Amino acid sequence: MSARLRRMPLFARTFLLLLAALAVAYAIGMAVLLYRPPVDGIAFSELTALLSSRMPATGPDLKVYDAEQPPMPDPARYRASPFLRDLLAQWLGSDAQHVHFYHLQGPQPFSPAPRAPAGPPPMGGTGMQAPPMGGPARPPEDAGNPSTQRFPPAWRPDAPLRGDFVAAFRQADGRWRVVENTRNRASFMTRLATLFLAGMLALLPLAWWFSRALAAPIRQFTRAADRMGRESGAPALPLTGPSEFASAAAAFNAMQARLDRLLQERSEMAGAIAHDLRTPLARLAFRLDALPDESRAKASADITEMSQMIDATLAFIHDQNRRPLREPLDLRLLVESVADSLRDMGHDVHAEPGAPAPMEGDPVSLRRMVGNLVDNALKYGHRARITLAPEGQGYRLCVDDEGPGIDPAQAEQLFMAFVRGEASRNRSTGGIGLGLASVKHTVLAHGGEVHLSNRTEGGLRASVYLPRGLD
Repeated sequence: MSARLRRMPLFARTFLLLLAALAVAYAIGMAVLLYRPPVDGIAFSELTALLSSRMPATGPDLKVYDAEQPPMPDPARYRASPFLRDLLAQWLGSDAQHVHFYHLQGPQPFSPAPRAPAGPPPMGGTGMQAPPMGGPARPPEDAGNPSTQRFPPAWRPDAPLRGDFVAAFRQADGRWRVVENTRNRASFMTRLATLFLAGMLALLPLAWWFSRALAAPIRQFTRAADRMGRESGAPALPLTGPSEFASAAAAFNAMQARLDRLLQERSEMAGAIAHDLRTPLARLAFRLDALPDESRAKASADITEMSQMIDATLAFIHDQNRRPLREPLDLRLLVESVADSLRDMGHDVHAEPGAPAPMEGDPVSLRRMVGNLVDNALKYGHRARITLAPEGQGYRLCVDDEGPGIDPAQAEQLFMAFVRGEASRNRSTGGIGLGLASVKHTVLAHGGEVHLSNRTEGGLRASVYLPRGLD
């Protein structure tokens, strides 16, 4: 799990960390709320007043109403309390059969009271019953009744009642006056959970915004590094955001400038060498006239091949330094145009028909890219089959041949300049290993990717993915 967390994006890790911190903060606050000293419940005298009068409910957790029949709470949750029933009957000045009292399963719903002051024991502490409506205390009349119970230590006659209870008193007209206390821990926990979810949902956008703002510079670095590997002269990173990110962006821009300068110098050096070689080649060609015919023909072929190599090198360097255009085009028409041109020259080339493939790119470099792939297929496989199909946000171009294929270990090396799949460099195949290098440069400049793979039925497949447009 820890390895999986380490591989998570910075945005996800920051977002989860913020959510966890908020959840812990909420949990601490709720724990303080849950374990704080409880608030006082309804006083016994208040309950007596509600049952014996038309007084409305005195709190949001109380429910007061009249009923034709006495209440019958759920026996699975409530149990009768003969002691509190008898006590309530005394306070109401009525018979116990006219009073009902039920409370939640568990201990008696007495509230702890402050320690009694020194002096006589608290009322009920020695079996004394509470006086009716504040009258003098008197011994219990039914001391032998099993419903008579002792009060808790330090209990006061007006001590509050806790938890859920249902009390009922029969009125003179035969109707029952009912008082229910609906404040219970379950409903309290429900409200607490609702409050927790509401708070988390309210803070969710803030955590999302903070995580996104923190991860945005990293995503900018990723895109900039990808552009730098695909095309020279990519735009520099903006020096915005926190000072640490601005410093890192400045260092990245300086590194990109040094790499661009190095590539530019390398291209200029190779171009200068190739250009300067033309002069001695021209002198050699002039001096060939003094050689015998047989030797002159062989030397002339060598000079012609060297001139072609120089021209290919200069064209490759020109493509490397040329900033590609961006204009709307139909890749399907471009591919079919290349196939038609080669087919008119007598080559075995077939392009599968299909729907238009609109995209944004450089038509000159894309046409040269398709031509290089088809030329390779014709040189080594004698025929080429081209397919173009939509894929994701772009298109997948495949050029298949029926040649011998390649060594899979060389698949990436073949895209390097001056690297060929076969070492003979004979004139029947020609080329100096710049075709695939030019293909990869064009594909990367358009934000795509290119791969070589052997086909199961034999031959080689060059697969190119090109997005419809650049970001």
